[in-house]
Amino acid sequence: MSIINNIINVFIAPGKVFEAVKDFEWKKALIPMLVLAVVGIISYWFIQDLAADAGYEAAVERIENNSRIPDDQKEEIIARVESQMESGPQKIMGWVFSALASPVTIFFMALIALLVGNTFMGGSAKYGQLLNITAWSFMISILETIIKIPLMLSKWTLEVYTGLGVLDIGEKGSFINSLLAGIDIFAIWRVILIAIGMGIIYNKKTQPYAVGMLIAWFVLKLIGAGASSFFGGFTG
Repeated sequence: MSIINNIINVFIAPGKVFEAVKDFEWKKALIPMLVLAVVGIISYWFIQDLAADAGYEAAVERIENNSRIPDDQKEEIIARVESQMESGPQKIMGWVFSALASPVTIFFMALIALLVGNTFMGGSAKYGQLLNITAWSFMISILETIIKIPLMLSKWTLEVYTGLGVLDIGEKGSFINSLLAGIDIFAIWRVILIAIGMGIIYNKKTQPYAVGMLIAWFVLKLIGAGASSFFGGFTG
């Protein structure tokens, strides 16, 4: 199947895609990762000014709320932060992060799939096979980007949600607020797609892998929310 057909089938017939890529070849994983890297770069081009504003505002808020910084030094530190954000290296990091965010996440989620499938469920798949299906599962991020970028620009905020984050429960950075923000339709969709691919690779029903992956994913969200709450409180 062509790349375009694979992208379309990820949405309407994912089993066909996973059957086609279940045997590991680097190009089967690299193609979707390269596509997502390009999507990330294009996305950042649209939101680079918004990202700069959001980064500056977040830094200013942390500085102003940090009781360990003397008040008479805060203005100087804020000016230094503003200067750093206008520098070349800072801008380059934004582009690099946008390009690498999805590929790095794919490598990590494939490792989680390997842990669930081989260690907890007694399978014997190779990491490369799981990398293939994880990479193609993440292609739904294209639709996520198409939906979220216009929302970000219209609201001029990076914090747009297609999940429980819309409830806006708790203070920003709190455990519950961070946890709900991470429970997103597209995130769950990606996990379910990975589970479908795992069922094909391990030649078993999808349901056990869906349960296992969702549990692992939720544990990661709990850890992330706890870290966000801890470090948010530590810097406050």
